[in-house]
Amino acid sequence: MAPLRRRRGAASRSAEAESAEAGSAEAASAEAALSLGLETGDPDPGASAAAQAPSDETLSQEPAPPEVPEGPEGPEGPEPPRTGSEKPRRSWSGPRLVMLLAIVAVASLLVGVGVMQFIVSPAELAARTAAPEPGPVTAPVEQRTIENTIVSRGEITYADAVDVEIDASAAGERPVVTGHVPEVGTVFEAGNIALELAGRPVVVLPGELPSYRTLSVGMRGPDVAQLKAALSGMGYGVGDPASDVFDYDTAIAVGTLYEQIGYEAAAGGPEAQQMLRDAERAVRDANTSLAQAQAALNEAIEAKAPSVLGERAAVNAASDQVYDAQQQLATAQEAVLPTLPSSEVLFLADLPRRVDAVSVARGDILSGTPMSVSGATLTIVGSVSQQDAELLEEGLTAFFPGPDDTELTATVQKISAPKSGGSGSGDGENPEGAGGSGSSGGSNDGAGRYTVELSPGELTPEQIDALRGTNVRLRIPIASTDGEVLAVPIAALSAGSGGEDRVELLIDPKNGPDAETENIPVEAGLAADGYVEIASEDPRITAGAKVVVGR
Repeated sequence: MAPLRRRRGAASRSAEAESAEAGSAEAASAEAALSLGLETGDPDPGASAAAQAPSDETLSQEPAPPEVPEGPEGPEGPEPPRTGSEKPRRSWSGPRLVMLLAIVAVASLLVGVGVMQFIVSPAELAARTAAPEPGPVTAPVEQRTIENTIVSRGEITYADAVDVEIDASAAGERPVVTGHVPEVGTVFEAGNIALELAGRPVVVLPGELPSYRTLSVGMRGPDVAQLKAALSGMGYGVGDPASDVFDYDTAIAVGTLYEQIGYEAAAGGPEAQQMLRDAERAVRDANTSLAQAQAALNEAIEAKAPSVLGERAAVNAASDQVYDAQQQLATAQEAVLPTLPSSEVLFLADLPRRVDAVSVARGDILSGTPMSVSGATLTIVGSVSQQDAELLEEGLTAFFPGPDDTELTATVQKISAPKSGGSGSGDGENPEGAGGSGSSGGSNDGAGRYTVELSPGELTPEQIDALRGTNVRLRIPIASTDGEVLAVPIAALSAGSGGEDRVELLIDPKNGPDAETENIPVEAGLAADGYVEIASEDPRITAGAKVVVGR
């Protein structure tokens, strides 16, 4: 019996151990359920634990756990207290879940609508890319100014830069620069002093032929004609300006010029002055001899001398002496008249001239060119084709952009044909178009290109400095309407059966091919830049009306 009781005791201890383990597992499950309830925000974690606990039937089928004595704080020890700031978390269930689902649905709908904007069905794509219904192509009647222009390019520079050459070999002294050295930028006018050599002036006069000899009374030639033309243009009396003889009047004019610039005119020198004095004395002596011979003749006649041939011969001889003395006096007088040495004159074409550079200083001995000069005013030089040159004329106004993008003006001064055997002068660049002739203006035809010289309008010193040496776009209007006129594209103009000009006016566009139009006679005017001026008595031809330009 004792062994049986020991086995039962062992079985009883085994059941108690199992019951204790089951109780521990149940307590762990309850604690896990409580923790889960706090994390999910469940307000009743006990209910969740109860839902996860085994049913009564299941428990009834298992051996009952042994009773464990509970202390005053429960089987697992004291329950941790809850603070007042801790709030139970709420789970996404009920109305909150419905609201969340609604928000997600609305957002999905909006995203779908946005995506649909970029999705085009094949039918819609075909409709969009389909060719329009055939019908007239129209353009509106415009109110605009029509201007027929020639466009070219030009170089802005001072014209005809040249190196000054002075014939210093004609100076009687060493050609030392003694004064009047100009500064760069000085402008030479007719009658100005370009330089002073050995105390003598170098006078600037207009002319193309350089001085190559000293001019004095009795000389003649093209250089004399040039001198007389220059002096005459300055207001001096030179006798006959068309004559090429350096006469007394010319010499007097030269002397007056020297007097006005503050120098004594060059003459024959001391020898010429002595010859003049001798000639004047000879004239006086000859006149005295003539008077004496005449008195002797008169006495012989009064005395009724049988012969007075000797007295008459003496009078004739004295008269010849007077004539010869007067001739010598005239020669001596000419020798002391003002002359123009070649070292004292500088002929420059196209005055005024501007000094560009100076290579001498006071005290230097002149050797070579002392300075270089150019035109005193800016000149624009461009080139055009022969066809455009025939449309140009002197005096036309041209327009070109200034350094600050303001529009400046220039006047056409000269149109020169190309030199024979060459292609003509120009800037070498194709212009950007032409107007009146319809050509581009940039092709070099067989006749070569014509040179156009223009004079800019009044410019400030700052504009002159900025423009010098630049290449600008020239626009030369050769014809223009008087203000704004009605204009249509040239394609809208057609000819009627009688040769009259007309436009096809759009009356009702309807549905493309069925558009209603009407031919309206018009009077065509100036055409340029793809537009033509029109005028019509039909009141429907107004700005904004549409005309057919194609189909």
